[in-house]
Amino acid sequence: MQITRSEEYGLKGVLFLARRPSERLTLVSEISKDLNIPETFLAKIFQRLSKAGLLRSSRGSKGGFSLGKPPGSITMREVIEAIEGPIFLNRCLRGEGECDEEDICPIYQVWSKAQQQLLEILDSTTVEDLVRGMARNQKNRREEVRKR
Repeated sequence: MQITRSEEYGLKGVLFLARRPSERLTLVSEISKDLNIPETFLAKIFQRLSKAGLLRSSRGSKGGFSLGKPPGSITMREVIEAIEGPIFLNRCLRGEGECDEEDICPIYQVWSKAQQQLLEILDSTTVEDLVRGMARNQKNRREEVRKR
């Protein structure tokens, strides 16, 4: 599995909004410019995230986007699946009947275990966790610069 560009941009956009005051609406053009993401591409991604309830959108001259839920209740899995749909490491994990040999295939068991662990990690990592991690990384970087 490889994260798509849409998923990557969606996660970055959600993180951008999570660092803003919750009541502040932000234009896609502002986010696009700051993150160096094509505006029309980001707008399509944000439409999907809004449909899933992860973002709130408002139209008009004072419109824009904000998080639809608190950052501590939005998981990485929710963002990824809102953009591209359910996560499957291999087609055989999509459901019964996808593979004729799933009952006897030793590879199936490995894929199944790996997918379960991946989903657990994505489910347990919230946008709030990621924002905290960003803040720690920025603080560490500033301290390293001061030491030089």
